[in-house]
Amino acid sequence: MYREIEVKDFLPVLLEHLKFAESILDVGSGTGTLLERYQAAVVVGLDIHRPYLLHRKYTAPHIIPVHADAGHIDQLFLPSTFSAVTLIDSLEHFTMSEGKELLRKAEIIAANRVVVFTPRGFFPQEGTDHYHLQGEQFQKHRSGWEPEDFLERGYNVTVLKGYHHAENPSFREAFGQNHAPLDALLACKTV
Repeated sequence: MYREIEVKDFLPVLLEHLKFAESILDVGSGTGTLLERYQAAVVVGLDIHRPYLLHRKYTAPHIIPVHADAGHIDQLFLPSTFSAVTLIDSLEHFTMSEGKELLRKAEIIAANRVVVFTPRGFFPQEGTDHYHLQGEQFQKHRSGWEPEDFLERGYNVTVLKGYHHAENPSFREAFGQNHAPLDALLACKTV
């Protein structure tokens, strides 16, 4: 399935895909600004940069920070461990081949669903850490994803038209103040 929508806030669309989830692994959680919005009984926020986890934005005891490299999730978690695995604004930080391998591993670890949110196409971003926690090396974008990349893997794709725009500091740095907005992708696969 492929559809296009225009929304200012992707969160309600994301949460609709996760409303069934009893447990969620959020890969590349950063400081975890979204994690308290998830309704799951258990949420694991995994990130490679320890300072993001140490300065996390959540305090709820059901949200567990895990400091690890996402490339090793298959060694950390058994198949079908989590109801859902999410990659929210994280897949673009991997090369295309690394990202495809990460999706493959996520599809094994997820008992029901994998959900990805990423810019459509390549959104250049160098090493600016907007958290100011010396994570610049992890903020670089290394790949750009199109709907076809997900559709060929069996994902349903929702294009969020014009989602990225000049109000976002990373967008301004990459494209300038007057650049036309760019789309985002929300891809979801039931496994």
